[in-house]
Amino acid sequence: MAKEDFFSKLNIKDYNNELEDILENKSFSEGTKNILLNILYKIETAYADYNKVKVNTKSKKDFLEEVINIIKYNCNEIEIVKIKLNEETKLGDKKFIVQKDNKKIISYPSEKTVFYALYHLADKKFIINNDYYIIKEPMEDLLNQGYIMDKEEIIRDFDGWTWNIEKKEIEHFIYNIIYQNIKILFDNTFLQNIIENKDSIDFVKESEKKINEEYDTEISESISKLIYQIAILVNIKNNIEKKNKILEAKEAIKKELNKMGNKKVYLQDIADLKKEVNKQIKKIDEVISNNRLLREDFIEENKTLDEKDQIFSLSEYSDVLQKRREDLLKQIDYYSMLMKPMNFVQKKTELEKKNLILSVVEENNDTENQIFNLLKELQIVFLKALQEKINKIESKKEIQNYIYLLRYYKLLPVNNENQIKDVNEIATELRKN
Repeated sequence: MAKEDFFSKLNIKDYNNELEDILENKSFSEGTKNILLNILYKIETAYADYNKVKVNTKSKKDFLEEVINIIKYNCNEIEIVKIKLNEETKLGDKKFIVQKDNKKIISYPSEKTVFYALYHLADKKFIINNDYYIIKEPMEDLLNQGYIMDKEEIIRDFDGWTWNIEKKEIEHFIYNIIYQNIKILFDNTFLQNIIENKDSIDFVKESEKKINEEYDTEISESISKLIYQIAILVNIKNNIEKKNKILEAKEAIKKELNKMGNKKVYLQDIADLKKEVNKQIKKIDEVISNNRLLREDFIEENKTLDEKDQIFSLSEYSDVLQKRREDLLKQIDYYSMLMKPMNFVQKKTELEKKNLILSVVEENNDTENQIFNLLKELQIVFLKALQEKINKIESKKEIQNYIYLLRYYKLLPVNNENQIKDVNEIATELRKN
């Protein structure tokens, strides 16, 4: 143990030196530099307790490197605003402001506040594939905000001697709980792999695959559905424009499902679309192969365009037509794919899944209460999944880890007054574990 402590001290000294070298090339004030060095010191002194309480964490080395890299690559300027009695500062009612384009932070002179701001300034850790357009923005918000709050915790709730949850400083209780659900169910290694390969790994696909492999089908499907539903409701709660877009998407999905209800009519509609696209391709082929038609079409096309958008030559127009032809051929391929029996069933299943997720979005409903009820439902299913995980435990070390993990989980705040253990429905399920 003494040997570990010795090397730990050497390690933090190295990181302090590294940070000091970085700060030498930054135009930060001495006060700002001291705040940043104090942040590193607080992480070092709090990490042992933090790791013991949470269990499912990254290594101290990785944590420190992440903080240093944010300062090095994402932050060029930190403006410290002094608190003035009875005077309004440029921060207004905020504790900090981040300007990502300028890589700048404006903050009060507090280690906690500057640390929070650094993580808000950092690059997004989770990117959801555009194919999941309905849940893309809601899930990116949930995961990235959850990640930030997860990292803020070491500065917020641990001081090196005690673990004291600062409820009033948690930005979003719902996101915090769900992110911890995901960390516990998937483990931190899985999430780190997603983060490190966010451009090549499909989070939705891989997370659903993992949860389906590890947990009962009914449980895994419920967890995915509830997380998506809560993410969407939180995302649209105070934004009528976003809500209307989701309602439009919901209506479009319902119409498509109604069409697919009559398979014969649906397939005939697709066949008709294919015929129409083939006509367009045939027309393009005729124009490209005939100089007179090409010139006439070129003139007519330019008449419909603004001057800045007009096409300057026949060869350029020919290229435009070729590109249109390629896009139309892709449409043909898409329609042909839809007409295959297996693809028809797959698309119908995907639409039914989306329709189920969006079933919670209504024109007029009590969104706040709805979110809390769905969160309770998610926690009950989460605890059933956790029970499956606990049943597979084989070592005493794993048992000890789950004792700490459950203690940590039940003390997660659900609002400024209550914790998970205070919610009757969840507490009842907790006792079973």
